[in-house]
Amino acid sequence: MKTILSRRRMLAGGIGITVGAPLIAQDTVIDRMMKATPPQQLGPFYPVARPLDQDADLTQLDGHDERAEGPLLDVYGVVRDFDGTPVPGAKLDLWQANVHGRYMHGGDDREDLPLDPHFQGSAIVMTDDDGRYRFRTIKPGIYGVGTLVRPRHIHFTIDGKQSRLTTQMYFPGEKENANEDIKDDSLLVANRSDPLDGTVEALRWDVVLPFG
Repeated sequence: MKTILSRRRMLAGGIGITVGAPLIAQDTVIDRMMKATPPQQLGPFYPVARPLDQDADLTQLDGHDERAEGPLLDVYGVVRDFDGTPVPGAKLDLWQANVHGRYMHGGDDREDLPLDPHFQGSAIVMTDDDGRYRFRTIKPGIYGVGTLVRPRHIHFTIDGKQSRLTTQMYFPGEKENANEDIKDDSLLVANRSDPLDGTVEALRWDVVLPFG
C-alpha cells in the first residue's frame, strides 16, 4: 500500500486536511498540491482582536462617516477544487496592512507608521453557490527596509469542505515581488481586471484548493 502524507506534515506546509476527509495516496496528494495555490506563512499579525464590523467592505466601518485612507480596490474571484469544480460555502478569512503599511494588531508597534481608525483591516467572506467571492478594500502599503521590503500583499486563510489553505495574494507587475521571487505567472499573483464598479481598480484572484 502506498504511504499517506500525515495531517501534521500538511499543516506544516500551510495546507490542512479537515477531519473526515478521505485518505489519499501520497502521489495523488503531491499532484494535487502542485496544481493548487501555494501555501504561505500565516505571518505575525493575524487579527486576534477585530472590529465588530467584518463585512466585505473594509473601507467603511459602521458608524464612521469617513472612509479608510488609500486607493479603493475591488478583489474578486472563484475558489475551485483541484479539478476546476467551484467550491460553494468556502470561508475566506483575510487581513492586510493599511495604506501606510501598518496592521491593526497590538504586536505591530511601528509608531512611525500611522494607524487608520476608519480601516476595518480584516474581513470574513463566503463563496456563493458558484464558488465566487468579492470584497472591497484599499491597496495595502509596502513596508520594510532595504532588501527586507515586503511586496504588497493580502493574507488569507481559506476553509473549503475538506481542506484549509493559508496563503497570501500578491499584486501584479510590482518590482518588490522580486524580493521574494514571486513571478507574475504564479498562482499567488492576482490579475488586473476591468472595474466592477465605476472607476475602482479591480483585481481577479482565483484560488485552487487541493482537496476542495
